[in-house]
Amino acid sequence: MADALFQKEVKIRRITTLNHVATQGLSDPARLRILELLSHKPMNADEIAKALGAAGIKKATTTVRHHLDTLKEAGLIEAARMVEVRGAVMKYYSATLRVFDCQAPADLDGKAGKLIDDTATRLLKIVKNVHEDKRFSALDKDAKCREFLALLVINAALARLAERKEYRDLLATPKKS
Repeated sequence: MADALFQKEVKIRRITTLNHVATQGLSDPARLRILELLSHKPMNADEIAKALGAAGIKKATTTVRHHLDTLKEAGLIEAARMVEVRGAVMKYYSATLRVFDCQAPADLDGKAGKLIDDTATRLLKIVKNVHEDKRFSALDKDAKCREFLALLVINAALARLAERKEYRDLLATPKKS
């Protein structure tokens, strides 16, 4: 056997709990931008097409509707409101997944390593409680997806947290010096 020219242990740095249908919904850059737009406010296909155009992504309204159908099938958006306009129904959509158009510091793990380690220790207690909960055991009778389901529960809990007024108030509070 030949000696390896390069070898290192690669650590998992991020976890995303998506299935293959959701990843297909995310496979197009225009759909990612649509999700980012819809995470701020409900919009209809015409408004999305205009917003994409303003961002330099030219898409016809019919193409936007196709992207919306794909995102809806993937469970990444839902109809939030329907309005009757001149005898037709106009649908407004909202994202069920928050997409951020932000850049993390280049070396987040290095710069926030201690904070990440401390948070991981606290999260371990929460994950242990999830695994020990009878309601969790009922989710995966044959124990084939325990890790995925536990992380999905944690992810859904984070999403619910992000919707709470207390969390939004926390984000609105000025940073302490």
